[in-house]
Amino acid sequence: MSELRPVIGLEVHCRLKTASKLFSPCPLRPGAEANCATDPYTWGMPGTLPSVNAAAVALAVKLALALGCDVADESGWDRKHYFYPDLPKGYQITQHTRPLATGGALEVPDPEAGPWATRAVALQRLHLEEDAGKVHAGALLDYNRAGAPLVEIVTAPVIRSAAEAARVLRALRSVLVRLGVSDATMEDGSLRCDVNVSLQRRGDPAPGVRCEIKNLNSFNFIERAVTAEVERQEALIAAGVPVAPVTLRYDPVRAAVQVMRVKETELEYRWLPEPDLPPLRVDAAAAAALRADLPDMPERTRMRYCVLGLTPAEAALLVEEPALGDWFDAALTSLGPRGPALARRLCSWITVEVLARVPAAALATAKVAPAALAELVRMVEAAEVSAPAAKQILALLVEEGGVPGGIAAREGLLLEDDDAALTAAIVGVLRGHPRQVAQYRAGKAALWGFLIGRVMQALRGRADPQRVHKLLVVALQSPPPGDEAT
Repeated sequence: MSELRPVIGLEVHCRLKTASKLFSPCPLRPGAEANCATDPYTWGMPGTLPSVNAAAVALAVKLALALGCDVADESGWDRKHYFYPDLPKGYQITQHTRPLATGGALEVPDPEAGPWATRAVALQRLHLEEDAGKVHAGALLDYNRAGAPLVEIVTAPVIRSAAEAARVLRALRSVLVRLGVSDATMEDGSLRCDVNVSLQRRGDPAPGVRCEIKNLNSFNFIERAVTAEVERQEALIAAGVPVAPVTLRYDPVRAAVQVMRVKETELEYRWLPEPDLPPLRVDAAAAAALRADLPDMPERTRMRYCVLGLTPAEAALLVEEPALGDWFDAALTSLGPRGPALARRLCSWITVEVLARVPAAALATAKVAPAALAELVRMVEAAEVSAPAAKQILALLVEEGGVPGGIAAREGLLLEDDDAALTAAIVGVLRGHPRQVAQYRAGKAALWGFLIGRVMQALRGRADPQRVHKLLVVALQSPPPGDEAT
């Protein structure tokens, strides 16, 4: 079906990082016992009225500004009615006709165009709404999440593949975490995604029928679900069966999409303006203050890492976990003057050795400081400690904190840097193994490893192998006095 191409758009729901719900002072308590984080408004009790959470509005405006959206001076609230059991009121308050923001774009890596290339994925709208509750297995209802503040970001239908859909969501998550507007943890539902998929025949001015895959909470699932849906629609078209507008769910066990229901029409939602809330007005001065306080966006940070000499994969890891990137930047500053090779080695120490001992989310409170790691890397580069010894030192830094030099001295891990002492050890090894020395000099090059090993053993590993190598070459070329037997 090469004449068909996928047309994909995302509807991303993100729970904002506030202390209370969107329309009531009820505390947000993710992970709490079922139905403990509720109040009369959450339960839809008669006489309860909504009151807008100003902190949620500020976070949504901050996100809209960071994405280059046009923030409306005045937006409105609407009721969306549907008969689901997870909203006790029987309707959701959202922004349908007058959203908080429109337009904007998200810079997304475009590896098909080059390792550091990007493309701007256009956004259509960004609006606020309240979350629904959660239906557990066995039809048990938990209303803790009902009323939580959500921001919905809708992309234009310009995404070209399943892989790009996953990259778009990764890039958006990086922005959300970088701004601090959300935890954006897909595992706990604070970041969820609906994907709209249709196929467009080459030469046709418009795409075909749109189908929606609901509530995807994994980057891998998004890619697999879109791939499965494209294949499903292609099979229908090949068989001459019209594609119906349906809502689907992804079954990761079967790696297939399943039809849940025929898509609702706008009339079925019975939209009406929210009568209990006035229009939402954004103060220009407050918006300007939020704009002035915006940090560097992930794509700009990624290009800075490119200049430092990191690989695209290394840069992506640091950008996707801003706490990790911040820690790397702090260590890099402490490292002082350095070239690209040293920046890459520092990155490798962090992403391989540090992350093996400390999760990225715990770095801010870890006992090991960025400056301590920078000093440890410098000591390895200066041949003051060996790489294996540095890993021992790092384990102790993670456990107890402190400075690498002090730990190295205490544990006897500093390398011997006195050439006279090293040469004395080498001479001792050569005198102790005259037969192997004679064989090596006679051309048996394989004995080099034996001699080096014996020297490092004599030094208990506390020497720079490169320095030992050079001194051993000299010793073998100039036998020590009184060593006529060799």
